[in-house]
Amino acid sequence: MTKPIRSTATALLLAGVALGACAPIVNQHGHQIATEKLAEIRPGATTKDEVQQILGTPSTLSTFNDRSWFYVSRRTAQVAFFAPETKSQETVAIDFDASGVVAGVRQFDLRDSQPVEHVARQTPSVGKEMTFIEQLIGNIGKFNTGRRSDPGNRGEI
Repeated sequence: MTKPIRSTATALLLAGVALGACAPIVNQHGHQIATEKLAEIRPGATTKDEVQQILGTPSTLSTFNDRSWFYVSRRTAQVAFFAPETKSQETVAIDFDASGVVAGVRQFDLRDSQPVEHVARQTPSVGKEMTFIEQLIGNIGKFNTGRRSDPGNRGEI
């Protein structure tokens, strides 16, 4: 009876070691803005060009105009084959007035985000859908033999 206990203990020990070896893979994406860099942005004084020199190119611009720039940073962790989990997310929004001077700076974190539902529908395309056999039969005789329809052509290119 000691042999089954040993094999069970060995199996549990190996499983524990295997699970313990699964360290998470941490990924950092986007602009991670240092606090001292953000402090250099002064509403009413800093221009778009100065913001770009201080913070770099934004991650994205506002959808409808270029008066809002967004710098997005996200840190994720993934263990083995499981889906990645977002650990932190910071977004800095820089708003500009009509003359291109900073009007305001807003900061958001993971608590401010909202999940987005992805829609799996497909847009139908115009035309007839053909089966594989219809495609094969439809291509018979349509292959180029390398000859041109020019009567003076002798197969030379």
